[in-house]
Amino acid sequence: MSGSAQREVARTIEALPIPETLLVPLLDVAAAVLAKLPPTDLPSVLRPLAGFDRRRLTTSGPARQQLRRALDVDESFREQVVEKFCEQSEVEAALEGWRVESAVERVADAAARADLPLLASVLYAARPKGWTFGLGMVCAAAERDRTEHEQADDAKAWETRLESINEARRRAEQARDDALTEVARAEAELRDERATRRERDARAASDVEDADRRRRDADAVAEQATARADAAESRFGREADRARGAEHELRMLRRETSEREQSLPEPPPALTRPEVEALAAASEEAQRLAAALEGLTRRARDAVAVTDAMQGAEPVQGADAMQGPRRTRPLCPPGMQADTPEALDAMLRTRGVVLVVDGYNASMAGWSDVVPAEQRERLVAALERLHLRVRCDVVVVFDGADVVGVQPPRRAGVRIVFSEDGEEADPVVVREVESRPKRVPVVVVSSDHWVRDHAEANGALVVPSAVLLDVLRR
Repeated sequence: MSGSAQREVARTIEALPIPETLLVPLLDVAAAVLAKLPPTDLPSVLRPLAGFDRRRLTTSGPARQQLRRALDVDESFREQVVEKFCEQSEVEAALEGWRVESAVERVADAAARADLPLLASVLYAARPKGWTFGLGMVCAAAERDRTEHEQADDAKAWETRLESINEARRRAEQARDDALTEVARAEAELRDERATRRERDARAASDVEDADRRRRDADAVAEQATARADAAESRFGREADRARGAEHELRMLRRETSEREQSLPEPPPALTRPEVEALAAASEEAQRLAAALEGLTRRARDAVAVTDAMQGAEPVQGADAMQGPRRTRPLCPPGMQADTPEALDAMLRTRGVVLVVDGYNASMAGWSDVVPAEQRERLVAALERLHLRVRCDVVVVFDGADVVGVQPPRRAGVRIVFSEDGEEADPVVVREVESRPKRVPVVVVSSDHWVRDHAEANGALVVPSAVLLDVLRR
């Protein structure tokens, strides 16, 4: 290609604001070609990327920018990349199906299949007839899709806000009605209290009159009691004289009894020592037999109690016996199954719910036709839009084998976690559930049986990846 033709192509490309996300398939091939080039054959524009492995070339934003610039300014590198890229069967099929006359239908079909990056990369690389027109259509379709998604998300956000406002208004009206009811109740209680106070005052006056009457009666009774006390004191004096006489007679009887005891014969002789020892031995043997009988009785009662317990008790399952308090469950609307898109969308709006996603399990189910890096990008972007829509916290876990040393990107409302090198993402998903307090409801998205069993054992609600993908496509 001549220098003027290259400049014309460069001006055409600069006039088209092609996002790098639309050139991911071509840039991945460029990264593969660059990784195989010896250092001496590197284009000057790509020398800053020397030493980058393929993973860094496909995930680093600056690296992608350098690769795209090299495709624009280095014809030799571009020819190698285009030749390698056009060897792919899907690229050949896209080129065979490209016609300028049917460009609008072709772009619409690619947008419906979410296949705009492949079509944009084919047009950008092969540059068939009408490629600039096609690229413009692709960019417009991508921008339209992005704008429609943003508008849909904004509309749902406004709907949610309007629902919140209506709910707040309803609660305010309910609070006003409750306040009016409380005021009416308080006024009725005040009227009742005033009537009760008047009744209490009347009863108090009557009680005072009754107290005066009882005081007068008590005075009369006290006078009578004084007279009876005087009479009792006189009787007490007479009884005291009688008691002294009885005491004198008692002393005389004791003296007479003592004299009679002295005149009685001597008591029989005491037991001999052998008789005492025999009685002691018999007493000890009786005590031993009583203790043995008591022990036998106790063991018999214990045996009966154990038998009754074994016959009447129900076995306790091991997992249920070892678990402590159960985890709070997300709110599933009545009449819905938890593993349906409608129920999942509603449960994710539960206050405080956390969504934990088995990353590649979900991305492979949704975008198996693209490379893992693009799968991650699409899944994370969809989860970010989901967070903006339902406002739930999202954690997505990926295998870290192909991203060692890469810091997870930051996304609004979405925390991205890579497993350690040599460790799968499954146990990391389960640990994310275990790290949450029991009061936090957790929804786990995975079609893996091991993840499902261990997450449910920790109180999480598990739904298949296909259900989340249906929610993300709304």
